Amino acid sequence: MTKVFGTKNAPNQRVSESLDYEPVQNKIFYERMKAAKKERHLFGYTGHTLAKFIITMVSGILTGVFAVWMSSTVGTMFEWKNGFVQELLDEEGEHRVFIAYLWHAAYSCLLVSFAVALVQYWAPQAAGAGVTLVMAYLNGNHVPNLLRLRTLITKFVGTCCSVSAGLPMGPEGPMVHIGACLASVITYAECTCIRSGRWLSCFGKRAKSREAQILEKMKVLDDIVSDSDHREFVSAGTAAGISAAFGAPIGGVLFAMEEACSFWNRQTSWRCFLAAVCATFTLQSLSKNAAHGMISFTGVHNYENRDWLMQLPFILINAGVAGLLGAAFNSMRMWLWKLRASKTRHVLRIAEVIGLAFMCTTCGFFFAWTAGKCIPKNPEWGEEYGIKFLCEEGEHNDLATLFLSSSHHTIVNLFSMGHNPGEAYVVHFTQGSLVLFVVIYLILMSVGAGVAIPGGLFMPSIMVGAAWGGLWGSALRDWLQHWNIQPGVYGVMAASSVLAGVFRSNVSLVVLVMEGTRGIEFMFGIILSVVVANWVAHHIHHDGVYESELERIGNLYFLRDEAPHRLHTLTAEMIMATGVVGFRPVESVANVLAALHSTTHNGFPIAFTPEGGDAGPIVRSGLNHGAAGSHGSLVSLAQLGAMQERMLQGTPTPEPGSPGLAPPVPAAAMGEVTAAAAAAVVGAAPAAAAGGSPVPAGAVGGGVVASCEGGRLEGVILRSQLLVLLQRRHFCDQHGRPVGREYNEKEEIDLETEMRTFFRRYFTHNRYVSATATPLEALQLQNGSVDLSSLFIDMRPYMNRSPFTVRRDCSASRAHQAFVLLGLRHLIVVDAQNRIVGICTRKDLDHAAGHGWWRMSAQAPKPSRHSKRPAPFNSFLRHIPSVPNFITKLVNKEADGAAARTAAAAAGEDSKAPYELDEEEAAEHERQGLRGSGDGDSDGEESREPSGFFRAFRAGAAGSRQQPSAAGGSSSSSQQPREQANIPVAGSGGSVTAAAGEAGLQFGPLGGSSAAGNSQQQQQPGSRGLY
Repeated sequence: MTKVFGTKNAPNQRVSESLDYEPVQNKIFYERMKAAKKERHLFGYTGHTLAKFIITMVSGILTGVFAVWMSSTVGTMFEWKNGFVQELLDEEGEHRVFIAYLWHAAYSCLLVSFAVALVQYWAPQAAGAGVTLVMAYLNGNHVPNLLRLRTLITKFVGTCCSVSAGLPMGPEGPMVHIGACLASVITYAECTCIRSGRWLSCFGKRAKSREAQILEKMKVLDDIVSDSDHREFVSAGTAAGISAAFGAPIGGVLFAMEEACSFWNRQTSWRCFLAAVCATFTLQSLSKNAAHGMISFTGVHNYENRDWLMQLPFILINAGVAGLLGAAFNSMRMWLWKLRASKTRHVLRIAEVIGLAFMCTTCGFFFAWTAGKCIPKNPEWGEEYGIKFLCEEGEHNDLATLFLSSSHHTIVNLFSMGHNPGEAYVVHFTQGSLVLFVVIYLILMSVGAGVAIPGGLFMPSIMVGAAWGGLWGSALRDWLQHWNIQPGVYGVMAASSVLAGVFRSNVSLVVLVMEGTRGIEFMFGIILSVVVANWVAHHIHHDGVYESELERIGNLYFLRDEAPHRLHTLTAEMIMATGVVGFRPVESVANVLAALHSTTHNGFPIAFTPEGGDAGPIVRSGLNHGAAGSHGSLVSLAQLGAMQERMLQGTPTPEPGSPGLAPPVPAAAMGEVTAAAAAAVVGAAPAAAAGGSPVPAGAVGGGVVASCEGGRLEGVILRSQLLVLLQRRHFCDQHGRPVGREYNEKEEIDLETEMRTFFRRYFTHNRYVSATATPLEALQLQNGSVDLSSLFIDMRPYMNRSPFTVRRDCSASRAHQAFVLLGLRHLIVVDAQNRIVGICTRKDLDHAAGHGWWRMSAQAPKPSRHSKRPAPFNSFLRHIPSVPNFITKLVNKEADGAAARTAAAAAGEDSKAPYELDEEEAAEHERQGLRGSGDGDSDGEESREPSGFFRAFRAGAAGSRQQPSAAGGSSSSSQQPREQANIPVAGSGGSVTAAAGEAGLQFGPLGGSSAAGNSQQQQQPGSRGLY
């Protein structure tokens, strides 16, 4: 019943993680690049370049095909529906209007019910326009299930149903998502039939017999499926989608550059242009209506320079009011969020869309019956446009035509309101009907934005603007009859203004309108209207539709191209996260498993510390397990080798605090998961190690979790690489010599290829699963069948030898700029001796940016640093724009000082945590802006919410699950997930298919709820989460 009706407290959401745009440059990478130069034989290029061109062109062509298919489907369904309704109205009877109304409502409700059911139960990511999530994906956030085949199918079918049902939605926004999905599906060869080779059977037995050879040749895609290449293909699909929607190739490229893409270079622009041209050419070849623009119009006389100057005040008023309409729509849409049903209440979400369909049908019939005017029908309209309703032959009901006809044809005819000089002006829509239509349609448009059905906002925005411009132009035409006033021209300019007020675009919007309408002669008025509307809307409502949607989602961290002004006053040391977990170049398998189990990090620095050195990475030992609720102890990494030597020799390992180890340090000060907590996640302690040395009960396989701060940076290794090494049983001894295998160059190359294509083979659309315990349990390394105490992993051939770093005193704005322009996932902060100090991720930079009207997403949680208590009244003050920043700083400073004095008096000087600031340091950091900076988020680690992954995974995305309790655990683990942090995914996921054998483990299509439901996770305080 829960799957059918949904539940309020079990969100079906997943949290995104960052994409890996930076290539892993290691020893094998260099050898592969040298070998690739020798393979270039055709004009200096290999087959990879040809494959990229083919993917780009095919994506554009298929996007054009989908656009034509959608347009013809919607047109056919509209024509049949309105024709049948008119037949019912033409019949004799007292209740003919009521019968036609019931039939129209039932037809619309049936279509939208089917569409929203597909969204809620099969592909939740297909809801809405999808442009916002595509923007977040291209910014570096991997959104689960966003670009998969089921999302593409649901998007297409749902958009056809929503537009055909007469909802205030359009196909332009969904076409952007469809183009991105097509590019991703082609790149990843999404279809299971293609991956399994069953599609070859359609071409006969001969093709089936050559299946192995053909699939071997398809492996060329392995070298073009990196995240950076995939980003370019998705960008090209985005440009192709908007180009096919408007018939505007240049506008599509500019839209991708200005709105969708965060990374832009010459190669990306070339791919976007090629895909856009292919999509537009296919559209114009298959559709006669698109030969001159999707919303091109006729019947309007051109303006001369004298006309523009004379009508300039009226044009400014027209653009200003249209900008107000766009800002009013954004405000109403955001106000209605509080009334929306939860995304997990399936029945309520379906009822919400059905209610919208009833509202649209009721408004159309009621106002057409009570306020509609019978006006002579324009002979140029033909039979495909204009609803007679209850009028005489040769007439049409203007309100019935506006509400119940196809929005595409309505916009074209509103733009065509004009006359040539010397001809009489014929009115086809009365001014009273246009006033009523603008008000009612704006309300319906606001209600429809945010429901669980595919649909865009471009067409409704153009509709409202065209109606307002036609109204204003008609009023001026009646007032100034001797002037050359064309109401259709005012409609075009007002439509551009409403689009500017809703989306806040500039250059791309002007080009899209001019190319789509083929009205380049009205360029001056369109440009002026867009500028004025943007200015007016910005002073009323700062956020556009994309910015507010990202803010609503809450767990997508969108980084702007330019660093916020607040970062210019901070340094990298002030915004970084501390307690960095890492490894040595040759690390124990037990330690690797302990770190993977205890954290959700995706990058682990490789640090080197000379033996016997005092300064080095800190590790958490699992040996202190005597007392219940013990957090373990921290020891120097320089002595970790001695501990492992004793374990290998079978000698007992000293307890923490003994002369052989460093003095114990309170674990809570480091912000890490203790061994006891890791044991609670993994389960029972493994069997005793070889040699008779008992394995500590608090450790994960006898391992420790290391914080590599203070060690000299050698490189970075990813979680996906570690999973491949564990899967292949690529082990060695403590000196790096292979264990149980012989060195094989081909095997090393295959291993590196599998690392590069890890997310194409496994967890393609649900990458967050790789950071859970599910793949670790599938490896079956801790079932007692393998002795982990004497096995190591040599990370030197596979780690990234050239990770990007910044100095601790580097400006935070420079760090932000390097992170965004280079497409990084981890930015390591080092000191003058190249020793690790901390790490910056997307989440840390987003949190450091603070609050402001310019934000593109909700603020990320605070990075791991010293503990602070939340400042009183701070969350209240930040919502009052009129309160000056210095008042907020003063309140924060006073609260932080009181909290510090209280903590010092309670704990005493001797029990001071390693990262707790004394009064001089606190004053210095206060002066530099580390605290009390007025960003409104000074809550400490103990009070902030868990990381994004634990908000979704711990809450039971796949089923009810309890948080493992550990004495002395952080109080943040009891916080509830935010309601606005919703990224819905399909309720049914893949299954875990793992078979352990001599050749290693084969991962199956892990993903969805069933994959994530096999394990429990505990948050590491200050964890960087999936970023």
